[in-house]
Amino acid sequence: MTEPAKDFWARADRDLLDRWPKDEAGAPEPAAKLDIQWELDSQADITVSFLESCGIPAFQNGSLGKVLGGFASQGVEIWVPASQLEEAQALLNTPAEIPEQD
Repeated sequence: MTEPAKDFWARADRDLLDRWPKDEAGAPEPAAKLDIQWELDSQADITVSFLESCGIPAFQNGSLGKVLGGFASQGVEIWVPASQLEEAQALLNTPAEIPEQD
């Protein structure tokens, strides 16, 4: 489990640090890489929003293979608190329920 660059809090949304779990000393707990997702189809944005709506703070980091067109052709990393990694993985692996139509 590798933590992203030390300035990732500066690149994340302003309130992320307030929502992020803290250790006994009040320092943010380590981040764990959840996944690499595409930026082109907004999948990474959707995933971060979904996790946040489930109470798991999350952020995107990096631009793997950033091209001049403005998107990361090889994806971006999604990070969550290490203590919530398993819960986030379970949420992403849960099949969506399609409501029955009458």
